[in-house]
Amino acid sequence: MSDVRWAETATATLRDAVLIDLRGDDAVVVLDLSGRLVGADDAAGLILGLDSDQLLGRGPENPVWRLVGTDGRPLSIEEDPVAQAIATGEPVAEHVVGVESSGAEGAGRFSWVEVAAYPIRASDGHVAGAATTLRDVSDTADGRRATASVLSSIRALSEASVEDEARFRLLAENSADVVFQSDVSGRCVWVSPSVREVLGWDAETLLGTSLAPLLHVEDREMANERRLAALRDGRNGADRLELRYATAAAGWRWMSVLSRPLRDPSGRVIGGLTALRDIQEEVERREELRYLAGHDGLTGLLNREAALRALDRAVARARDTERWVGVLYVDVDHFKEVNDTHGHQAGDRLLVEVGHRITAALRDTDVVARLGGDEFLVILTSLREPVNAEKRAQALLAAVSDDDSGGLPETTVSIGLVTDDGHGSPAQILLDADAALYRAKNAGRNRVSQ
Repeated sequence: MSDVRWAETATATLRDAVLIDLRGDDAVVVLDLSGRLVGADDAAGLILGLDSDQLLGRGPENPVWRLVGTDGRPLSIEEDPVAQAIATGEPVAEHVVGVESSGAEGAGRFSWVEVAAYPIRASDGHVAGAATTLRDVSDTADGRRATASVLSSIRALSEASVEDEARFRLLAENSADVVFQSDVSGRCVWVSPSVREVLGWDAETLLGTSLAPLLHVEDREMANERRLAALRDGRNGADRLELRYATAAAGWRWMSVLSRPLRDPSGRVIGGLTALRDIQEEVERREELRYLAGHDGLTGLLNREAALRALDRAVARARDTERWVGVLYVDVDHFKEVNDTHGHQAGDRLLVEVGHRITAALRDTDVVARLGGDEFLVILTSLREPVNAEKRAQALLAAVSDDDSGGLPETTVSIGLVTDDGHGSPAQILLDADAALYRAKNAGRNRVSQ
């Protein structure tokens, strides 16, 4: 047993227990009571395809492995030797299981491993975690027997459904969808030729490899959770997701993914089918519609509805954080004259430029919206004191009236300012800011009024 590396969260109880020689040169991993991996040696990293430092801290939300029985069926929690050692406080003797590495770094690695698990108890007798020894037996008689058992299940399915499989492949090979067939370890055993047209991959390069690396890293955990849930619940029906898959050109495409487990006549899972349909254009259209629903079509700023929602959130945040929110109601001075004198296209360009200048004068955390016509709304979030809103409003006034207009008519704005500590009504704040704006306009424009 090589030196064990430890996560900072590993308790002295767990560290001291593993000083005992467990099983000679076997690999060792140590889990705490929550199932989080807090100790591992280099030998464990070799088996799981990860450096020991990459293993430390991994918990149930980002599992290190998936365990498979010699019948090809994923192990339930009741069959997981480590979980059982922690739950029962009793050691679990050596037995052979398939270990499929999880996560982006080790995805696709599969070994037959002899596993034993030993509970670790604290001084008060309660179970504090478990030490697990791993011995790679893939190249031994035990590993060969386990592989033969799984292959037997696959052959049984093939013999029972040769006619159905031939019909399925005939349909899949002539479909625009991409269809993968995987074995119980998640390796691709067949893929439809359309994978080249849709994702750019040659089918031959994918055979025998794990499909997990093709998934966007942000989508892998959800896809794996849904897959394991389907296996655990014994569902035969298809499960549909929208996921991003890698293209051969180093890009990503959104796919509608329909997957289902493959079972042999006895009900054991021996693989899976996954069908992908290209929905990139559909997703882009949805994103565009979602963007347009919340943004002004001319300036690209938030529209009125989105601004009112942002104001509600800003007021609530000011209340929760004991800070202030500032609201600026902004109106372009003499805008009608610009339209009448220079035309509506010049007026539109001026509104876009005013929006740019307002945005440039503020922090990234502040909110800028066009309410309609020549009216803008600015929400100054998380102010330490109300006077800061006045300073920002004056800076904004100067930024808009900058004479470097780029051929646009010289312009100024009038601003109505209201500050609130988070206990006011957003609707009333907006009304008060509108009233302050009219005071600024009546006082001669190009100024800030409260």
